[in-house]
Amino acid sequence: MPSRKNRQRKGHRRGGGRSLVRLDAAALWDRLDLLGRSQNWLAGQVGVTPAYLSMLVNGGRSPSGRIRRRMQKALGVTRSLQLFRTEDEHERP
Repeated sequence: MPSRKNRQRKGHRRGGGRSLVRLDAAALWDRLDLLGRSQNWLAGQVGVTPAYLSMLVNGGRSPSGRIRRRMQKALGVTRSLQLFRTEDEHERP
């Protein structure tokens, strides 16, 4: 069994920077307005707390693939680029 020090976390990449996926807040608000829905409604549909969704909207967290798919389904969005943007880790403030 590998020691704790030698274990890698699932999905961890060696070398190079990581890319982070962020929610495009303006695109989200446009979509919610179009649907006549609220952020609290979306949190319920996605299965997260309103506080966690707020962190996603404000850029404090990066949504997992599962959360991105659930958001797309709830909002009727077929392309992830309509709601999310990718940034390199070194571009973060």
